[in-house]
Amino acid sequence: MQFHPTGLWPSGILVTEGCRGDGGYLLDSNMERFMVEAEPEKQELASRDVVSRHMMQRIRDGFGVDSGFGPHLWLDVRHLGAEHLQTKLREVWEICRDFVGIDPAEELIPVRPTQHYSMGGVRVNKDGQAYDMAGLFAVGEAGCWDMHGFNRLGGNSLTETIVTGRLIGASAAAHAAGVSIDLPVSLAFDAVAAAESHADEWLAREGSGPSVYEIRDRMGETMMTKVGIFRTGEELEDAVETFRTLLGECDEAVLRSRSRGANPELVFALRLEGMLRLALVTAMGALARTESRGAHFRSDFPLRDDAEWLNRTLARWPDGASEPVLTYEPVGPIDLPPGHRGYGRDERIEMRQSIEDYNAAVDSEQTRHGRLPPAEPTGSRLRWKEWEKAS
Repeated sequence: MQFHPTGLWPSGILVTEGCRGDGGYLLDSNMERFMVEAEPEKQELASRDVVSRHMMQRIRDGFGVDSGFGPHLWLDVRHLGAEHLQTKLREVWEICRDFVGIDPAEELIPVRPTQHYSMGGVRVNKDGQAYDMAGLFAVGEAGCWDMHGFNRLGGNSLTETIVTGRLIGASAAAHAAGVSIDLPVSLAFDAVAAAESHADEWLAREGSGPSVYEIRDRMGETMMTKVGIFRTGEELEDAVETFRTLLGECDEAVLRSRSRGANPELVFALRLEGMLRLALVTAMGALARTESRGAHFRSDFPLRDDAEWLNRTLARWPDGASEPVLTYEPVGPIDLPPGHRGYGRDERIEMRQSIEDYNAAVDSEQTRHGRLPPAEPTGSRLRWKEWEKAS
């Protein structure tokens, strides 16, 4: 999960990092620019996960600004001027006006990191076709296409829509043109009947079970406090147990509205189990990964460990199982060993395996985990060792 540094507090609405790109800066309760000392080279322009961690650490250290909704920090864009804010950053100006009633040209913006983006998704090959599921394609935030790793860059959303969308769209069209499908209509009727039965089961429940909103709130609070920007093994273990409990409570939850018409509570209830399953997958994956990498930061394992964890977590939830099964595959062919990111001290555990040995296992391991054969071999367009010419 990626955290965006500047969520408007307390609503969590994103305040674009274009504010910091245009010269805005972060302040603590003492009106000090703490990022100057924390990251002297990049300051507020450091990557999202780095800025988010420094912000939350500042709040933990007691330099947050107290409010009725909890501590926050300040984003200062006053020096950019009203004309700049109302033209180049008009959306920010309108959000501040409409949701907190301030003029950012005159007042400080209350901000705090907020959960932003899921860097996982349906695991696909380079053509966008899902592992072990021929004909199913996934793209964008729904897919895992080897673009983000553990720290999505801001411009990658545009790449996903314009580049990945076009490439995978073409692959899906080519696949559809080359196959025929003959499905009995009964499959659709059976699926509709199963969905109706599931909804009827929710509507028929009676008793004093928890509400779906109580379960949602406990899930959200647990995710933010124990599977958030800073993680520890103890907190993650607590989170895993909480989500296991909530999944059980989900089977006992009772709706307050029994309407068979438009019923937002029923719609949410039908989604709730899937949300809890994803929360459990996230917490279990984070607990198992005993290192820090990108947006995943373990306070009890602060170093990136390329010797043991240069891999991707795959989660499968077998039909009828109570929990997911986690496995791991190589990230893909690499031309250089992972280096220092350029933030803070260069402390990491380097890979012990040679790049040649690592790459030699990629195809067989990814195939073993379900990757379908792509139209072109993985890595076939890499310009191997091209970087040596620049050096």
